[in-house]
Amino acid sequence: MLLHRLRALLGDLRPESLRSRLTLGIVAVLAVVLVLGGAYVAREANRTERQAVDDRLERTAELLDKIAEDLANGGEPDATEAERRRGRQEDLRLSRVLRATRSSLVISVFDAPVYQQGVRIPTLAPTPLGFTTREVGGRRLRIFTKIVAEDGIGGVTRLQATTDLVQADSRQASLRRRLLIVGAVMLVLAALATAAAAGYVLRPLRRLRDEARGIEGEADLDTRLPTAGPREISALAGSFNAMLRRLQRSAEDRNQALDATRRFAADVGHEIRTPLTSVQAALSTIDRHPDAPADTRAMIVEDALSENRRLVLLLDGLQALARGDANPVEQADVDLASVVAEAVTAAQQGHPGTTFESHLPDDAVVVRGWEPGLRSLVDNLLRNAARHGRTDGRVVVGLQPGSTVEGPCLVVEDDGEGIAPEVRERVFEPFFRAVGTAAPGSGLGLAIVAQQARQHDAIVAIEDASIGGARFVVRFPRSA
Repeated sequence: MLLHRLRALLGDLRPESLRSRLTLGIVAVLAVVLVLGGAYVAREANRTERQAVDDRLERTAELLDKIAEDLANGGEPDATEAERRRGRQEDLRLSRVLRATRSSLVISVFDAPVYQQGVRIPTLAPTPLGFTTREVGGRRLRIFTKIVAEDGIGGVTRLQATTDLVQADSRQASLRRRLLIVGAVMLVLAALATAAAAGYVLRPLRRLRDEARGIEGEADLDTRLPTAGPREISALAGSFNAMLRRLQRSAEDRNQALDATRRFAADVGHEIRTPLTSVQAALSTIDRHPDAPADTRAMIVEDALSENRRLVLLLDGLQALARGDANPVEQADVDLASVVAEAVTAAQQGHPGTTFESHLPDDAVVVRGWEPGLRSLVDNLLRNAARHGRTDGRVVVGLQPGSTVEGPCLVVEDDGEGIAPEVRERVFEPFFRAVGTAAPGSGLGLAIVAQQARQHDAIVAIEDASIGGARFVVRFPRSA
């Protein structure tokens, strides 16, 4: 059970995982701190140990100051037997203390030992005054030397206190081993604790990874990642969601372009067959009958030119329809009144026999949209009204500015026969032509109007005109 829990705890500590890198980084920093701290502790312990040894040597040497002075002055000839016996007992106690601490005291006069207590120390070469450390016979010795007395003729009485550092070195080695063991155990515990803490800290990130993996597996760009959790994770999820929205828009635009391309290809294949067949038939007739009368040839050529013009209009309409479907709308502030005024001027030039009446406000009517698309919408409404109205008829164009309640409203009326209520929805379909309609056209104008209305979130409705024909009403959304 313990092994299973440990394996679960360390399950995702792979070298390439963020959790393992975080754990290794923290453990590495902690290892450096422990090494530096252990080195400092060992150094301070060694200094304290050495200072304690030096203090003990110095205090021990002070015990023999009087004896050294007496030896330098020739001893105590007047001492009684009781005093000598008491001195020997003190020497014996001193020797036991020195042996217990593996130390010795030596008094020398003219560099010749005259008094020695404690353990036997190998004969040492003259040592400088103060503290020194020497290695003799594989043993490290700490030595304290001082001058007790001088007789003025070159005789110097020296007192030398020596102790073996084996115990101090053993304690230092034991301390270093304990520090090493404690440091290793602390590193292991720190690694386990860091791994557990990193797993807890990175849990929101793992949830985010699982959610993203689910989106990847299902290829679902509509799903969004949850933004709850720490601020950093929430910001990451927000950025990922923004990327998903961009990808979704890109995918929608791509699919829209592909649909438009397929529809354009299908429409072209379906609609241009008839005019192309007519043109081919006309050219074949001229080719088979080169001696045909001039008026017959002129009639055949006129029919071919008419079909060719129809083919050009058809291709232009299909291209406009496909371009509107494929291109995303780049919205900006557009003055709709200016767009309508320009479209009316162009329509008057294209249909000189039709009278155009425009009722436009003096101030700008600003809508949010794509100016080429809006111009295409107005152009097709005016062209449709001119074609389906009476010969030398009248087209009325009106634009009402928006208010706080509703948006701008564009109205185009003609004086033709109007559109029956049962087919008003179908007239916006590509190539649909109502029964009995004789007006020329490609059948794509109102489809472009409906398309651009959708692009601008507008609503197109067909009503009965006050001047007798059809009344097209385009209601734009209210500005924010």
